[in-house]
Amino acid sequence: MSGDSRSVLLVHHRDISSPFSATVPHYLARELSESHTVHVVCRARLGDDDENQFPESVERHAVATGQIPVLSGLLFLVLSTLYAGVLGAVYRYDAVYAFQRTIVQGRVAASAALARFVVGLQSVPVRQKRDLAGAAHERMSVRKRILVELKSTYAWVVGHLLDWRAEVICLTEGIRDVTEQEYGIDLSDARVIGMGVDVDRFAVDTDRDRATGPDDTWVVTYVGSIGEPRGLEHVLEAVAETDRDVEFHVAGGGRDRYMAELRELTRELGIEDRVEWLGIVSHEAVPSVIARSDLAISPLHDIESYRISFPAKILEYMAAGSLVVATDIPAHRRLVDDGRNGLLYDGSVDGLLDVFDACAEGDVDTRALRRAARDTAGAYDWDAVVAEHERVLFDQRVRQPRAAPVSA
Repeated sequence: MSGDSRSVLLVHHRDISSPFSATVPHYLARELSESHTVHVVCRARLGDDDENQFPESVERHAVATGQIPVLSGLLFLVLSTLYAGVLGAVYRYDAVYAFQRTIVQGRVAASAALARFVVGLQSVPVRQKRDLAGAAHERMSVRKRILVELKSTYAWVVGHLLDWRAEVICLTEGIRDVTEQEYGIDLSDARVIGMGVDVDRFAVDTDRDRATGPDDTWVVTYVGSIGEPRGLEHVLEAVAETDRDVEFHVAGGGRDRYMAELRELTRELGIEDRVEWLGIVSHEAVPSVIARSDLAISPLHDIESYRISFPAKILEYMAAGSLVVATDIPAHRRLVDDGRNGLLYDGSVDGLLDVFDACAEGDVDTRALRRAARDTAGAYDWDAVVAEHERVLFDQRVRQPRAAPVSA
């Protein structure tokens, strides 16, 4: 990163002191603070500072609003907007970087500071919630439906603010394209910067290059959120149908009702002794969980939110030197070159069974796949990714805002 010290305020709707579920802003704050002044406005975590992984050089302004449904979200919007505005007026930051659910707060702070305003889109505001709701077969509670409607109103405001910015950074080309469609604006000049991975932390010292034969036990591991579109059902069915000795380890959490349904499916399939539910694993423990596996899987369904996303979990699997297996969807194809650094399958039980057989019988060179996966992860080290964000944040060639958004 450059040695020319500047100041930046990052604004996010979650606590970003830990990389869990706020990965990009977390690593941006950590890395940028090595040579710049970094302040953060974010939501306070309950039981707070035990998981604060920021260096002392990051000035964190946590807004505590409790966990009252709907009310806490509205309260955070109001309080964080006021807080960000005051900080902008006091500190006169060089840049304000706000993410998809804090664009209002970021715009207020940037105006108060007369600062360069940058918006980071890691998803399409509100549209992703609707997409995931449809994928969940309309199982959303009344409370969540109300939240989606409130966010739709917020999206109307966002549509106006997005066109009055200095820069937009999108996580993927797909997010840029769908945001243009959703809000009727031109983002042709937006920058696309993908996710990074902490290569050193995930490179756990373990014997990942051993050859596993057809009679050995294979450990298949999934790490991530758990919900209907995640595809875990067909993985469980494949574990039940395979003739191979396969164990399935699941690290993550989801809605209580859905988790109970998955456990019931496990019982119906008669594989309770072959499935280990690890629960929510701390970010620090994830590398060792992946390292204990022979195969790390991402069985996502082919829905819009996943098609346009950046599969950060794949990078972590790769950095850990695991054999990566993923459904053949656009997001996974961004990182997985089938047969070179991982394996893609069609998302069916039969397709996954074919993968199990090919790996166990030695039809694919699993050692070569793992080595190539590590090489792929190395190209996404956070130092390089943060440097790209830094160039956008502190580039002085600020464009003039357009007078009006392009018609939809």
